[in-house]
Amino acid sequence: MKTVIFILLFIPSIAFAAPLQEKYTDLPDPISVDAGKKLYQENGCSLCHGDQGRGDGPLAEGLNNKPRNFQDYEEMKRMPTIRMEQAIHNGLKGTAMPAFGQFSDDEIGVLTNYLRSFLVKSYSDLKMCAFQTYHINAKNLRKPFRVEVDEPEKFNAKVRGKTISFNGKNWPNLLDRKNHRTHFRVMKDDQIVSLISVKINRCQKEMDEMLKNLSFKKAGLN
Repeated sequence: MKTVIFILLFIPSIAFAAPLQEKYTDLPDPISVDAGKKLYQENGCSLCHGDQGRGDGPLAEGLNNKPRNFQDYEEMKRMPTIRMEQAIHNGLKGTAMPAFGQFSDDEIGVLTNYLRSFLVKSYSDLKMCAFQTYHINAKNLRKPFRVEVDEPEKFNAKVRGKTISFNGKNWPNLLDRKNHRTHFRVMKDDQIVSLISVKINRCQKEMDEMLKNLSFKKAGLN
């Protein structure tokens, strides 16, 4: 509680502590699907998941636990990349999903990308601190496009030119959990051009260091 009160007192100063607050990246390139599609077809994935990844393959009807629908946004947004990779490598207990332990890390990576491609043209996982803003350069994306946020009551995503800026609306409220995962998506018409999964951490160590430096500056010691 003391930490939160201390942070609130310093919010005006934190707003000017630029480089630590800002992160930058580019909108990811479209997913390359050829290698992943070959693995998907040659290893019988379509028998359960279907040719279009909807979970409607010829064997799906006889399964108690229905195969995952890779075109279901609500389902897929809860699947960070590491969980998908683990499911492919280890299988899923209690389901018909077998383990593919013979796949190399590269093969699991391209297959995961292909599974993503049923829903989106590109995908990325980002990590940021609660007090930071992420700027995503969409220079290769033709306008017009728009951005939709999963939790608009908690997060902002603004477009200026071809830069998408994402941050928490009131970031001290994000400090009640060690981390928080949310998503936003870049849209053209009704197509998801890019799905961005963001893991927001408290980053307590970095925040304490930033506040300490700010307090030194206020006291004229730095």
